[in-house]
Amino acid sequence: MLAITLLVLSLGLADSINPVTIAVAIYLASTPDPQRRLAGYTVGVFAVYLAGGLVLIVGPGVLLRTATQGRDTRAVHLASLVIGVVVIALAIALWANRRRWAGRQLPDWVLRTESSFWLGAAMTALDLPTAFPYFGAIGAVVSSDLALPAELVLLIAFNVLYVLPLVVVLLARPLFGVRAEAALARIRDAVERLAPVVLSLLTFALGVVLVIHGASGLEGS
Repeated sequence: MLAITLLVLSLGLADSINPVTIAVAIYLASTPDPQRRLAGYTVGVFAVYLAGGLVLIVGPGVLLRTATQGRDTRAVHLASLVIGVVVIALAIALWANRRRWAGRQLPDWVLRTESSFWLGAAMTALDLPTAFPYFGAIGAVVSSDLALPAELVLLIAFNVLYVLPLVVVLLARPLFGVRAEAALARIRDAVERLAPVVLSLLTFALGVVLVIHGASGLEGS
C-alpha cells in the first residue's frame, strides 16, 4: 500500500507541472475579480480530471483487474510490453519537439471565455487523452488489488496534487497582492521551460517500467 501510494503521489506532482494549465491560471490572476475566476477554473480542472479517472477505474479498470486476477496473464504482460514500447516512442517524440511545445501560446478563445469553470473543464477535457502520467497511475492503482474505496482515495489524492499549482496561484494574489505578479510570471517562465523536459523523461520512465513488467511476466509465464 505504501509503495503504490508513493508512486501515485509522485506521478500526481509530476503531472501537475502542466505549462498551459498553469499559464492560464496566471493569466486569470491578472484579470478583474481574479479569486472568483481562479476558483472556478480550478474546480473545472479538478472535476473533469477526476471524472475521467473515475470512468477509467470503474470501466476499463474492472476489465484489467479481472484479467490480472485470472490464471493466464500472458496477454496482459504482452499488452504491457507493447504499450510500453509505444509510450517510449511517444516520449522520444515529445523530447524531439520539446522546444516547439515550450513555445506554445495561449489560444485566443482562452482569453475570451467568460466562465472560468467551463474554461478549466474544456481545457482539461482536451488535454485528458495525453495525460500519460495519469493513465500510468490509474493502471498501477487498478493492478494493485486494492479495494475500490482505497482506489478512489488514491485517485482523489492524485487530483488534489494535480491542481496544487493552481491553488498556489489562487492563494498568492490575496496573500501578496500585486507583488505576486512578478513571482507568478517567473514561475510561468520556469514551467514553460522545464515542463516539456520533465514530461518527456517521466513518459520515458513509465514506458521502461511497462516494458520491464511485460517482459519479466512473459519470461516467467
